[in-house]
Amino acid sequence: MSKHLIPALVCAALLCACGPERSGETRSVFRFNQAAALTNLDPAFASHMQNVKVGDQFFDGLVEMDSALRVRPAIARHWTIADSGRLYTFHLRNDVRFHDSEAFPGGIGRPVVAADVQYSFERIRDPRVASPGRWIFDPVLPGEAGFHVVDDSTFAIRLTRPFPPFLGILAMVYASVVPHEAVAHFGGEWRSNPVGAGPFRFFHWEEGVKLAMQRNAHYYQRDEQGTPLPYLDAVTISFVKDRNAELLSLLKGELDMMSGVEGGAANELLDPLGRIRPKYADRIHLVRAPSLETSYLGFLMNADPKLLGPWADVRLRRALGMAIDRQRIITHLQHGIGVPALSMLPPALPGASGRGQGFDPQAVRALLAEAGFPGGKGLPPLSVATTATGLELCEFIQHDLAAFGIRLEVNVLPLSTHISGVANREHAFFRKNWSADYPDAENFLMLFASANSTPAGPNYTCFNSPAYDALYAAAQQAVDDSLRIAYYQRMDSLVIDAAPAIYLTHNEVVHFLRNTVTGLPADPMSQLDLRRVRK
Repeated sequence: MSKHLIPALVCAALLCACGPERSGETRSVFRFNQAAALTNLDPAFASHMQNVKVGDQFFDGLVEMDSALRVRPAIARHWTIADSGRLYTFHLRNDVRFHDSEAFPGGIGRPVVAADVQYSFERIRDPRVASPGRWIFDPVLPGEAGFHVVDDSTFAIRLTRPFPPFLGILAMVYASVVPHEAVAHFGGEWRSNPVGAGPFRFFHWEEGVKLAMQRNAHYYQRDEQGTPLPYLDAVTISFVKDRNAELLSLLKGELDMMSGVEGGAANELLDPLGRIRPKYADRIHLVRAPSLETSYLGFLMNADPKLLGPWADVRLRRALGMAIDRQRIITHLQHGIGVPALSMLPPALPGASGRGQGFDPQAVRALLAEAGFPGGKGLPPLSVATTATGLELCEFIQHDLAAFGIRLEVNVLPLSTHISGVANREHAFFRKNWSADYPDAENFLMLFASANSTPAGPNYTCFNSPAYDALYAAAQQAVDDSLRIAYYQRMDSLVIDAAPAIYLTHNEVVHFLRNTVTGLPADPMSQLDLRRVRK
């Protein structure tokens, strides 16, 4: 059988398996592509965005995050927080059930109870499972002192200390609720036979080729009119790496969505202001939202003085930050997608000080002269470590800096070499991106906490400030939101003044959709919520 026939046959079988049509509606299949192939369908290993997006379809947790970055109920209908932010008590819904599966007697999924939550969470922090998400439960007390089943519908979590972002962390796919029967039944094949309580249930996966899922007819959530979710009957995902081929499939109507602006999509579909070109407006529309992602350039603050050279002078680092025209980067390199980054914190997160490193040619010239390098004279070249994907950006910055006499040398490294080099603190100056794991400013500000300066930590600049560390510790203890945000603002201001990093842009989440598709928002956390999609 030809390999090209497999996706079509899968779709035909999928529609047949969806069961009777609902109240006069025709069956609908939503189709999209992921250039990066899935590595695992087990939520314990949802460490890559492609795994997260699929995991969101199969699994639900106690809570979920909406597109406005608010935590809302999911399997838990409500919760309380007591003991100064140390005790979380969740009250579960009684109408949630796992997907039908051969793992259960008679193939019928059973109700979700509090013991399932305990099993799922303990599994994540079990060293034998070796989940990369084990860190999400670091604030939790060990054993039953941390996770406690009160009764079938009540589950309690006790933390070692207050940690306000914890509720948002529980919205991650790592914290999905799974049935112990399915994990035991499928054993080593559990990674490719997911059973959860999410809006879609698993149908077929041919690794690197196609994944198909069908509507969970027993899903517990409904829309405002009481209509059961999801609206779609099925979803299929292909894994074609060629972005130009993906674009062609979108234009031909073979795909319903294309995400991101990599490859030729931006040039072909968008005008310089980030709008759909008129020739495609009858077929394609764009949805976009600010993402929780920051692109930056980092200085290694604990580098050998000979390696860092004159850039140990904060005046030169500030000058460099103000010599880069970020709006031109967005307009000329990113087709209007993104916003200039004045600090590490994306605008969608409360906590920014309101100050920043805006483009200011006059201040650049003054700082260079004050530091003893008027017009950049006598200033040695600065080498930036980047990857092939960052080459165009770094060359653009190189041109901006040259106008002030600052010479930038671009050192292009293989991705793996760059990752290890930055992690091992081998580069005095480097390009890096940071995307949020959870929607709290702490997830960005921790990049400058000295405790995170170890090779395993995210403080790649090795910035070290006792004043900053004291504010960081105080913010983690602050249960009151306004007080915590005030600490964040002081931290943001402090690190802007010290300039261990040059902030470039905050990206956007972008979906190109066929005009026949409605109900899919762009989400700042890059979540893919297909429950209200209609086609």
